[in-house]
Amino acid sequence: MNALTRIGGFGLALAVLFGVSYVVGTTIGPSRDSDGQAGASGQEASAGGGGAAGGVDGVTGGIGGLAISAGGYTLAPGELSWPVGRSRTYTFRILGTDGRPVTEFTRAHDADLHLIVVRRDLTGYQHLHPTRDAAGTWSVPLQLAAPGVYRVFADFIPRSSRTGSAVTLGADLTASGDLRPVALPPDSRTAMTAGGYTVTLGGQADTREAATLRFAVARNGQPVTSLERYLGAFGHLVVLRQGDLAYLHVHPNSAGTAGTAGPVGTAGPVGSAGPVGAVAPAGSVRTASSGASAAADSGSALSFATRFPSAGSYRLFLDFKHEGQVRTAEFTMTVMADGTAHLATPTGTSPPAHTH
Repeated sequence: MNALTRIGGFGLALAVLFGVSYVVGTTIGPSRDSDGQAGASGQEASAGGGGAAGGVDGVTGGIGGLAISAGGYTLAPGELSWPVGRSRTYTFRILGTDGRPVTEFTRAHDADLHLIVVRRDLTGYQHLHPTRDAAGTWSVPLQLAAPGVYRVFADFIPRSSRTGSAVTLGADLTASGDLRPVALPPDSRTAMTAGGYTVTLGGQADTREAATLRFAVARNGQPVTSLERYLGAFGHLVVLRQGDLAYLHVHPNSAGTAGTAGPVGTAGPVGSAGPVGAVAPAGSVRTASSGASAAADSGSALSFATRFPSAGSYRLFLDFKHEGQVRTAEFTMTVMADGTAHLATPTGTSPPAHTH
């Protein structure tokens, strides 16, 4: 076989290979979540935007935090690796479509940007609030306790946003060393925190419609009736899906507050909400403008409305403040293939409100 024959045969093989790849790619397409949107979409209506109820964008239905670039914005971290056990200043920028740092944000929950850091096995959770200089560089002290690959989520609302929807971008940060992954804890309805607090989870999770989750806080066996505002609310809930770390970020329902209780992806207009996290009289229920029922018990209970995007295991991180200290309660929840995960109702709370 001469050289020209061999070259011609090689070219024909390449043509066949590319043809098969094109057919497969156009037939199968990208993987999608149960809401029908590509999982790489990172723009969302997270609770960073006062009128939003959770981590899926109200326009696109995409899942947040899976991409480093989304909605015309890019997360540009200063470093991709980090030392273990030493506090250093973590820096990053949010770049616009023109490649320049974004310097104008809509303030939500007492901050222009919320930064969530967690290891990919869903341990080492941190909720941080960096500061920004005039040039658009954000900075915050960061210490990682153990080796591993961490996910950094930047949750913000650009002032140029016409819809008021938040954008959540994600990037990995590697801490080198002897990695010892931790298995996800089993599902639990109670969580203990430092200071003698016990938090009980109740309600119902559902991928098909908005559902209400309730958290009852007690200390040394007694209900806590004097939770304090933290970043403008009585509690903050971050939900991450095991595996790809799809990001949901929700805040408490409040009676008389429109736009905060809709299903994930239903964003109320910015500025339409009343005091975020306000506590209503026990058992009071109000239908929000999104059509979801909102309820908040007085005293120790916090109520959140959200919708889980797919079946799978999720880790829930609840931040609350009492006696000047912020505590974090962590839960594991498994949503079944039929779209539901039923939970016991916490003692002392009224039955959760649902949307049907």
